[in-house]
Amino acid sequence: MKCLILLSLILIGVPAFAQTSLGMEMQAYPAGIVPGIRFDLGISDQLNLTSRIGYNFTDRRNWGEHDNEEGAGPGFGLGLERTGFLAQNLSLHARTDLWFMDIDWSDPYSGPILCGALPCPDEIGKTSIVILQPTIGIGYSIPFSNRYFVKPSLSFGYEINIKTEGEEVGQGAILLVGFQLSKSFK
Repeated sequence: MKCLILLSLILIGVPAFAQTSLGMEMQAYPAGIVPGIRFDLGISDQLNLTSRIGYNFTDRRNWGEHDNEEGAGPGFGLGLERTGFLAQNLSLHARTDLWFMDIDWSDPYSGPILCGALPCPDEIGKTSIVILQPTIGIGYSIPFSNRYFVKPSLSFGYEINIKTEGEEVGQGAILLVGFQLSKSFK
């Protein structure tokens, strides 16, 4: 957590004079939501370095390795975005996020003891994971004043569990629908 606070101070404090936009971002995927704060730094007229700090909430139900997986954790991401892709307000982006999540999971009891008329207890556990999530996507910027804009986006990528403490939990392809509300400093 201290690393995330330090990273946010660096992103806000040092390059503040070079920011092209600052705002809030929300992404949703079939198993969760990711609210965050987004910073975009202009590298050229059509290229931005994007960064965000966020929190990933997930409820994977039985889509993972266990019958029920849910949890949350902080993370951050860095990427590149090319604006003016095929159309003036259309952008193409590539980003990689790193998430530090705790997943609580449960499975129906499958042991050798029969429970009879009583319900058998679920097998439960907790797994800590570090997820690497590379994505590519498109966005469409819709200005609603000279300084503010909204940008819906669609991204596709892959969740890769690069560090697992506990039993294996789900990973795989991911589709994210996003929405950004930002203030431009151009």
